[in-house]
Amino acid sequence: MNVSHTIDASNNGIITIEVAQSDFAEKVEKTLVDYRKRANIPGFRQGMAPMAMIRKQYESSVRIEEVNKMLQDGLFNYLEGEKLEILGQPLPMPSQVDFTADSFQVQFEIGMAPEFTLDISDKVKLPYVEIEATKQAIDDEVENICNRYGKMSEVDAAGAEDILFGAFQMVDKKGNAVEGIEVKEGRLGLKSISDKKVAKAAQALKKGETMEFNASKHFIVSFQLEDVLGYTEVEKAASTGLFVLTLKTIYHLEPAALDQELFDKLFGEGVVSSEKELREKIEADLKGMYQRDADTHFFNTVTDHLMKTKLTLPEAFMKKWITQQGEKAPSMEEVEEQWPNTEKAMRWQMIESKLSREYHLHVHKEELVAYAVDMVKGRMAQFGQEMDDKQAEQLALSVLQNREQSEQLSEQLLQDKMMKFFKASFSMKVSKMGYAEFLKLASKNQ
Repeated sequence: MNVSHTIDASNNGIITIEVAQSDFAEKVEKTLVDYRKRANIPGFRQGMAPMAMIRKQYESSVRIEEVNKMLQDGLFNYLEGEKLEILGQPLPMPSQVDFTADSFQVQFEIGMAPEFTLDISDKVKLPYVEIEATKQAIDDEVENICNRYGKMSEVDAAGAEDILFGAFQMVDKKGNAVEGIEVKEGRLGLKSISDKKVAKAAQALKKGETMEFNASKHFIVSFQLEDVLGYTEVEKAASTGLFVLTLKTIYHLEPAALDQELFDKLFGEGVVSSEKELREKIEADLKGMYQRDADTHFFNTVTDHLMKTKLTLPEAFMKKWITQQGEKAPSMEEVEEQWPNTEKAMRWQMIESKLSREYHLHVHKEELVAYAVDMVKGRMAQFGQEMDDKQAEQLALSVLQNREQSEQLSEQLLQDKMMKFFKASFSMKVSKMGYAEFLKLASKNQ
């Protein structure tokens, strides 16, 4: 048996296996002899049927079975021996093969994993945003807390800081309701409206009246109307961004006082005893949140940089391979339609795999357990409960028993490791800005 392969410039390849009868004839003969020994054929004692009868009845199927075994073994051994890194699995090429011929040829299509180099160096300078916890941000959070713990009452006329509650209907540019999208109820704070004319008109609304809003133009950056209304990602993707509000209720909010009662509700009795300490707590929390957001933004920046790597996928092979996977495999038309997303996912998977392999960014079991323990402790602390290491580990191990949660935590830990690696490997061009400005930047880069 001779095996060879060819690869084209697009990394689509063919493995050719040349087989001679002598490669498998002995195994076929041995199998037929074994069949004869066990065969119970009417008119003959067991094991005494003529060999010609055995050959007529079984030789063809035995030959095919032995050839298939040999092809599978030969293919696997060749890929291993030649160290060919392939994507997907080899696909047999359609052909009329005469297994009784002195020699014959079988071919398989393959897709080679491309070779590529990642541009990772401290000579590469990438932007990193340092988000500042400004006085305004702290003021806003203090105000949010007071409002969250304040008292709500219904009023007949809206003030500049009151809240409108009603039914929101998505509409098209002509103001007609979008079919298939249900009406959703939600609250809209007048302070969330950035357009002064729109805010004035909204404040003048009476119960039962309607008004149209443009989700992308009328509100402050941090207010996302679709999120407030609980739209799914699919619904948001199909959103026109235009909504008609039918006003049902106007709420006036009386903010809670900054006193010890409020401090104890927030942090437990006696933990915080002044507005100054409250603001320090808020600043620390904001810095932690901003750090995570800044790191996520930098991770996405690095990802965009790495995705520019020149990497030639075996497109023709992969498309064909996808159409042959599973009972409900997609058609070629469906594969073509989804290919841009499929290719993007494959490219990142290969880049991530190379990062893990070449820079040893792996997740080990003991690391995952420790990560889960920290996660459990952190979540329990949010509810004012402390756990010792043994209790936390027992709960963490039970969490990791769930495959989906285990994979999710493993992916989070891998991203954390990559984040540390990226920050250590690239030069960062640091710029400082407030959170509102950062949100504008992040939305532009999406």
